[in-house]
Amino acid sequence: MENVTQKRTPGEWRELFSSQEFEEAYEYGGDDLGAVYQTQGTDFALWAPTAERAELLLYRAGSAEEGAAEPFDRTEAVRTEKGVFRVHKNGDLSGVYYTWLVTANGQTQETADPYAKAAGVNGQRSMVIDLKKAEPEGWDKDQEKLPKAPAPVVWEVHVGDFSHDPQSGVSEENRGKYKAFSEKDTCLDGNTGNPTCMSWLKWLGVTHVQILPMYDYGSVDETGKKIQYNWGYDPMNYFVPEGSYATDPYHGEVRVRECREMIQALHRAGIRVIMDVVYNHTFSIDSVFQKTVPYYFYRQEADGSFSDGSACGNDTASERRMYRRYMIDCICYWVKEYHVDGFRFDLMGLHDTETMNEIRAALDCLPGGKEILMYGEPWTAGKTAIQPGYEQALKCNAALLSDRIGFFNDDIRDSIKGSVFEVKETGFVNGAKGLETQIRSSVLGFCDGMGGYQPSSAHQSVSYVSAHDNYTLWDKLVHTLTDSMEPDFGAYNEAALAQNRLAAGIYFTCLGITFLQAGEEAARTKYGDDNSYRSAAKVNQLDWTRMHEYRDLAEFYRGLILLRKSFPAWRQRSLEVLDQISFVDAPEGCVAFTIRTGAEPEAAAESVLTDNVAPWQELFIIYNANKEAVEFRLPGGKCSDPEQEPSENYFALEGKWQLLTDGTRFKIKEDTKLEQIKELEGSVWAEPVSITILGR
Repeated sequence: MENVTQKRTPGEWRELFSSQEFEEAYEYGGDDLGAVYQTQGTDFALWAPTAERAELLLYRAGSAEEGAAEPFDRTEAVRTEKGVFRVHKNGDLSGVYYTWLVTANGQTQETADPYAKAAGVNGQRSMVIDLKKAEPEGWDKDQEKLPKAPAPVVWEVHVGDFSHDPQSGVSEENRGKYKAFSEKDTCLDGNTGNPTCMSWLKWLGVTHVQILPMYDYGSVDETGKKIQYNWGYDPMNYFVPEGSYATDPYHGEVRVRECREMIQALHRAGIRVIMDVVYNHTFSIDSVFQKTVPYYFYRQEADGSFSDGSACGNDTASERRMYRRYMIDCICYWVKEYHVDGFRFDLMGLHDTETMNEIRAALDCLPGGKEILMYGEPWTAGKTAIQPGYEQALKCNAALLSDRIGFFNDDIRDSIKGSVFEVKETGFVNGAKGLETQIRSSVLGFCDGMGGYQPSSAHQSVSYVSAHDNYTLWDKLVHTLTDSMEPDFGAYNEAALAQNRLAAGIYFTCLGITFLQAGEEAARTKYGDDNSYRSAAKVNQLDWTRMHEYRDLAEFYRGLILLRKSFPAWRQRSLEVLDQISFVDAPEGCVAFTIRTGAEPEAAAESVLTDNVAPWQELFIIYNANKEAVEFRLPGGKCSDPEQEPSENYFALEGKWQLLTDGTRFKIKEDTKLEQIKELEGSVWAEPVSITILGR
């Protein structure tokens, strides 16, 4: 094709990169991009088809401040097939830093390697790494003892938030670091009965921990010279762990080892790890992508300006083959080298459905890949200039996605507690009327908006009420309980506690993946800060003293988690589970239903929960958002009114109902015997603003 190394305008590059001719001419399928290390020599490969030339620079250190301002070696790269530049260097280069000097579109710029697997401080220089030397002890057996994946309960946390609090029980040098996860028997005030950090996670019982961005991002100075905080949605080096979470950000192998140690510690606790990934934009347009192949990796408007559907000034172009390839390579790398068990996609709606399905297919081909979770935000921050012929991975296009790609169900979120954008707007649990239909849809994992979309799998909907974005659940509820715009978020609030328990009870008993923000289980507050992405660490950290002040609320969540893990119906992927749910007639402000399990009677008859088997064949669940108690006739029970005909929705299974929770406390623990639980027949009173759950 025509000379692709000549200088062009942004609009001309857009036209060239959108052509089938360019994609076919320069799509590279090899697996050797980056620095491929061996003890006797390292092969460097950079895909830069529009570059006139490229030169490899080698350094003794990862930054000029460390006394390595100039490279000790420079080598002209050879241009080979598909626009790949190559250099081979003899000798053991493990720990050597490098950059590329690329001349493209009339400019010569020094850049890190887009495929770098390690980096120096602040990610400006890439590093050659022997990954075997960066393995913690026992890494080869890391995943062997993980239990079979149950119905997922995902706990979302920022690495720093987890242990920044001086009361976290973590040693001072490890607070806010990867290594905090490796510390055992952490507790509050030296009292082992008050677990914190990893001890808390094991006590709580979640199945997955979702880590806010842990790849190398650009918004925090890794040297620690400035006191900074950021969530990390500002990618720089996608294959490299973030250095500010490492005990030593200057030596690239340390962050690799310590990130692996964090994942290993979670796995040893029986908890899987989900990685929050941000492929829809980069920290800035002055990125490794723009320096190596200007304009290829980003979407542009017709006039050549950068598309801004991410509200970050640049949208990446997932529909272009080599960026799609980059995403797939990166995702698979984190699975192979870091043993990641799932991925959450930020602004997934900016990516095209074809790319998302190819990522899913690539994961499925890995050992154990079909157990890897994959879900994302099915929305954007604005309109994006996606290439014609491609569909975005939005909620309205969810039917085009694999049935094992999930999405955050904002219909569930807003129906339960009100809009995340309008602070005083209420939902079902905090006073809004007429939402019973939406709550019933939530139980089934449906979406009421966007044409009433029905998932194609029972695990495709992610049910939740709070995440790192927007107000915490507690802060939202406290706001709606007062007319003041500055309520006292830290004060004890019995009404907010009741609404919190009901909100949790609803989304925990919906079909799909269950997701909660860390600390939600203990009334987490950010004191009204609804966008704390760069607020002080003290605002964002888990307050471990408060976590134990609200231990009763956490106990309630613990009961919900235990019930969810124990009841087989919530583990089903097939939509046949919909036939096992029947709604019962209920007054205004209430939703009630039964859900049956498909388990064999003898398997369901176990008297303890430790075997992860439900002792009940059927649950009866009542949501009562009213301020008064409501009496419900128990399904299959005798009517107090002989003239009242039983509803067709009432099942007639044998056995008395057992009260598992009255909406305040759970009556079940891991070692609970069936005979210890109160039995009811005839009717039950659903307490005000509560969830009532019975089983038989």
